[in-house]
Amino acid sequence: MKLFMLFFVLLLFIGCHTKEATPLKEFKRVALVIGNEGYANNALSNPINDAIGVKETLEKIGFEVSLKTDVNLSEFYQALDEFKTKIIPKETIVFFYFAGHGNTIESNSEEYLMMTDQKEKVLVSIYRLYEFLNDAEARHNIVVIDACRNYQQKYLPTTQAKNDDYLRSARNARNFRGNFRANISEAKGKVKDEFVILDHNCSSYFPKSTIVSYATMHNQMAKDWSEYEMEHSPYTRQLMKHLDDEEIPIEEVFRRVRIGLIGETNRTQINLEENSLEKNVWLVPKKGQVAFAPPI
Repeated sequence: MKLFMLFFVLLLFIGCHTKEATPLKEFKRVALVIGNEGYANNALSNPINDAIGVKETLEKIGFEVSLKTDVNLSEFYQALDEFKTKIIPKETIVFFYFAGHGNTIESNSEEYLMMTDQKEKVLVSIYRLYEFLNDAEARHNIVVIDACRNYQQKYLPTTQAKNDDYLRSARNARNFRGNFRANISEAKGKVKDEFVILDHNCSSYFPKSTIVSYATMHNQMAKDWSEYEMEHSPYTRQLMKHLDDEEIPIEEVFRRVRIGLIGETNRTQINLEENSLEKNVWLVPKKGQVAFAPPI
């Protein structure tokens, strides 16, 4: 009897230590990557390099990536429309990346992303992206903004009528980049540089299960090139270095980016995250059982 009990306990012990982990559910992975550098009055050097680098890194870890460069407002709308067709609600992990000019205007919290419209300064509120993500209803959203967040007092909104006219024309002129620019300019006249078109009449509700990583803290500027690698910004350089790190949640990815960025810039630039993720999300998943809740 004692021999039988010993044998039974041994079987239980072996069973506990050889049980395979339940595989994590596979979700579709799609990314929209934008690099804007061809600005009329203040061109940048590296956003397209950065966007290409992020695209290649994401593709290595299983993302289907749409790369867009030097997009104006009309093309930005079109890119979102095309991207939405790839998102299966509640079954997709979405990655959105933007590199280019960015600013805050009316407050120190609402980020604006600058498009490359040549005859106007066009700024799109981060809330426009929130609105898109809320409507798309992906399972998880990862948003990365490599742009400045400093307050620009010199940027003044143009008239409401002109603003509405420009936004309406951009929505209706997709794939006609030169034409819609010319039409607006001829119809309304040349606008002074200090006046801007604002696309910000949208919901500010933060999306469900989303993490947003900004390349800087509030009211900081983001560097366009790294002292260690002139072809990439320091933030994106660190991002590319850690995006494919194995078996860590995305929050830990951004923490590692932060540590590297602090060291590289001597604390003059520090990335900041806003987070509503409801589960741990791994871009390179754990291979075995883990103490963290899986991304379901």
